[in-house]
Amino acid sequence: CPWWTMAEDPERLRAELKAQRDQMGVFSTPKKIAINFGLVLQDGVQAVAALLQAHRAVLLLAALPTGLLWTFTRVAYPGLYRPPVCGEEAAGLGWELEHLLREASWWVTLGVLSSVGFGTGLHSGLMFLFPHVMNVVLTVESCQTVTGLYSAYTHPCKLDCRLTPGRDDGTATFLNIVGKVWPQCFLWGLGTAIGELPPYLVSKAARLAGQKSGDFEAEIEAARKSSDVFSRLKLWTMDFTERHGFAGVLLLAGWPNAAFDMCGMCCGYLLMPFWTFFLAVVAGKAVLKVSGQAFFFVALFGKSFFEAVLDNVVRPVDRALSAIAGREVSLADFGTAKRLALLEQFKKQARYSPATLLAKFGSRKGVDTTGLRKLFIDFGDGHERVEMARRAVRLWDKNADGILSLEELQPLVSATDGQIAVSALDPVAAHTSIAKQLWELFILSLIGWFLYTTVVQLSVAKQVEIDDKRIEEAKRKAQ
Repeated sequence: CPWWTMAEDPERLRAELKAQRDQMGVFSTPKKIAINFGLVLQDGVQAVAALLQAHRAVLLLAALPTGLLWTFTRVAYPGLYRPPVCGEEAAGLGWELEHLLREASWWVTLGVLSSVGFGTGLHSGLMFLFPHVMNVVLTVESCQTVTGLYSAYTHPCKLDCRLTPGRDDGTATFLNIVGKVWPQCFLWGLGTAIGELPPYLVSKAARLAGQKSGDFEAEIEAARKSSDVFSRLKLWTMDFTERHGFAGVLLLAGWPNAAFDMCGMCCGYLLMPFWTFFLAVVAGKAVLKVSGQAFFFVALFGKSFFEAVLDNVVRPVDRALSAIAGREVSLADFGTAKRLALLEQFKKQARYSPATLLAKFGSRKGVDTTGLRKLFIDFGDGHERVEMARRAVRLWDKNADGILSLEELQPLVSATDGQIAVSALDPVAAHTSIAKQLWELFILSLIGWFLYTTVVQLSVAKQVEIDDKRIEEAKRKAQ
C-alpha cells in the first residue's frame, strides 16, 4: 500500500474533485463561482494587456488615431453623420461607416449566439436570418429589380421599392438576389465560427499546461461506452479530424453537424494551430455552409425558380413514381404546401423599422388602413385584411385621425432590434402589447441563460485548472 494513501491518493482525489465540480452552480456554490469567475476576468484583463503590449505599434499607429479622428469629425462635422432621408437625401459618409459596423455587429452577434445555442440549441437563423432572406426575395420579385434596393437589415430605407427604377431592368436574377443576401449570411456564418472557439481554446490550453482536458476525455469515454448513432458520430468526427487536419475541419464545418463541438475539442487537444483551425471553420461555416443555405432559401422563397424546379425536376419524378406505384404520387403538391406553410410562418416574423414601415406602406405622416391592408396582404382574404387594418388603427391611433404616426408606432418597437414585428400590429385574440412583452421576455431569457451558462462553464474550467495543480502536487508528494 503506497504511503500517500495515508494522506491524499491522487486518483481518489481526482474523483472527489470531479464530483465537486459537477455540483458547481450559481445557486449551489455561489461563492466559488464568484471567486473563479473573478479569476477568469483577471486572466482576461492580463491577456488583453499582454496583447496590447505586444501590438502597441498597431495601437498607436491605427486604433488610437482612428478613435481620435472619429471623435473630431463627430464634433466638427456633424453633417457627415446625418442619417438618410429615404428617396430624398443620402446619408453622410460617417453614418454609412457606422451603419456598416452596426450591421456587421448585429449578424455576427446573432451567429455567435446561434453557435452556442443560447444554451438551449435555439437557432437564431430561424428567428432572424431566414425570414430576412424571405423578405428580400419577395421584395425583389415585387420591385422586379435589385437596382437601388437596400437589403441591409438595420438600414432605415431597406426593401423600399420607391428607391428603384420602378421597372423590370433585368437585374432580378437568381444570382443577383443571392448576392443581395449573401453579406448578411456570411456575417452570421462568421459569428457561428467564432462561437466554436471556446471548446478548442479550453482543450488546447489544458494540453499546453500539461493537464488533461477533462471535458474532451469524458466525452470520448462516454462515447466509447455507448452504441447510439450520436456517440458513433462523435468518434467518427474525432478520427476524421485527426486524419485530415485543415481539410477535415473545413468539411465537418461545412454542413449542419451536431457533433462539431467534438471537432473543436479534438483540434485543441491535438494542438492544431489557432489560425489553421479558425480559418478552416470560417471557410466551412461562413462560406461553404451559408452559401448553400443562401442558394436553398432564395430558391425556396422565389416563386419563379421554385416553379421551374417543380416543372423540370419534381413533376417528371412524380410521373415516374406514379407509373411505378400504379397510383398518383405528387411530391410537387407536398413541396408546394410545405413551402406555403413556411412562407406564412416567416411572413409573420417579418420586421420593419418604424421609418421603413412608413416608407413602404404609408407616408411621412403615417400609415392608414389602406397601407395596413397592403402590409397584411398575405394574411387571410380581403375581408379579413380590412378587419385586421381597422383593429390596428382602433388600438394604436391615439389621436383618432385614422393614421398611425411615427410616435404612435413607438410602443410597438422591440427593444431587441429596434424594429416592429408585423404580427404585433394586429391585436387578435389578445392584446398585442402582452404578446410583445412575452416576446421580449423570451429573448431576454434566452440571452440571460446564455450568460448564466457562460459564467458557470468558465468558472468550472478555472476550477479544473486549480484542481489539476492540486493533483499534480499530490503526485509529487507520492514520489
